[in-house]
Amino acid sequence: MSLRDLPPEQNVPPRRSLIGRLYYVPLVILMVCVLFITAVGFWARERNSALTSEAAARAGEPASLSTGDTVSALPESCAPAVDPPAQELWLEGRAAEAETVWQANTADLANSAYVEGEDGWVFWNDIQANNFSQAVGRRTLTTVEADQWHSYLSGMKTVLDAANIPFVIAVTPAKWGVYPEKLPAWTQAIRGSGPLDQMLARYPDLPIVDVRQPLREASVETPVFSKVNSHWTDYGAYLGWNAIAGCIDETLPQLGDFTPLPVDGVTVGADHNEYADYGITNDVPDWTQPDYADALRPVTITLADGSVTRTDGTSQTGLMTLPASTETEGAQSDSSALVLRDSFGDALSVPLQQSFARTWQVRHNFDAPDQRPDLAALIAEHHPDVVILQVAQRHLNFAPAIP
Repeated sequence: MSLRDLPPEQNVPPRRSLIGRLYYVPLVILMVCVLFITAVGFWARERNSALTSEAAARAGEPASLSTGDTVSALPESCAPAVDPPAQELWLEGRAAEAETVWQANTADLANSAYVEGEDGWVFWNDIQANNFSQAVGRRTLTTVEADQWHSYLSGMKTVLDAANIPFVIAVTPAKWGVYPEKLPAWTQAIRGSGPLDQMLARYPDLPIVDVRQPLREASVETPVFSKVNSHWTDYGAYLGWNAIAGCIDETLPQLGDFTPLPVDGVTVGADHNEYADYGITNDVPDWTQPDYADALRPVTITLADGSVTRTDGTSQTGLMTLPASTETEGAQSDSSALVLRDSFGDALSVPLQQSFARTWQVRHNFDAPDQRPDLAALIAEHHPDVVILQVAQRHLNFAPAIP
């Protein structure tokens, strides 16, 4: 070995050919792909997290009073405009400001079942269906809840459309929906719209009858709610049914002619004081009753246990007796009605039963979701000419999640 020769272990390796250089290309491509996938995965996780947070935020936001583009299911006469509150703090981004006022005035109400308003008027506190928060506009529907209501009610309508049965949704108003001025004076600065207003504005495709305005107008002359009861009076229910029946007359004339039953006037009966156990009294009784000009038609009431009672027509079909069916010979129409209802249907049942030859009355149970009735089964059993959903305004608190 000459001095110019290197030891074998120090020899310079021969230059690789082009094919040799390409040996590492797949590895490089793989590494680039791994880096790319890692970057995409990181971006996707961050994006999904942002979307989830955004969706959660939207879900908790109150549903706006935006008007939908859908053609209205009912004429304006079925839901005449109601004067809106002076402001919409809860719905228009100033909820924190309104909440400050709320907190400053409700500290002494925390353990009270009721709230005293103006001129001796009494309202349930949030112990019942977030009642007082609804009255003030603090309890509104979120976008998710509003959509749940729409999905549920439009689902009912779909079932009935398939059976060619008309559907009427009658939202019977809370006393604060008719007498908002009787709420405590401090609430007027923050009082806003609530669930009913949200639904009417967002979903004109739902056949919702709103009777607040006719009752507000009538209340100027005669009480339609009592100071010491959360339900409408018998006279209030009479007027409410006339408004509902008027809408049915206009939109579903095939069901019959529901002319308001004539009355000679209004009398004041014994108080129905819901707050007596709390020491609340009413110095001037104000439970109003219509004086029917003619004797009402007798009504036969059949309860679920098969027991049958024949009444003179003035007896109410109470919530606690449901399900029940009625027959009225000589009623205003030969039509039949399946009525899904709550306690506001008690007083409503008197004029209702004079209007339809047959009714089947069942609790809607929005406040007890696991007991909601099976609409398809009920219409298959009874074959009604119309289905009326009577739901108290305060029960809009219970948005029905779809199973």
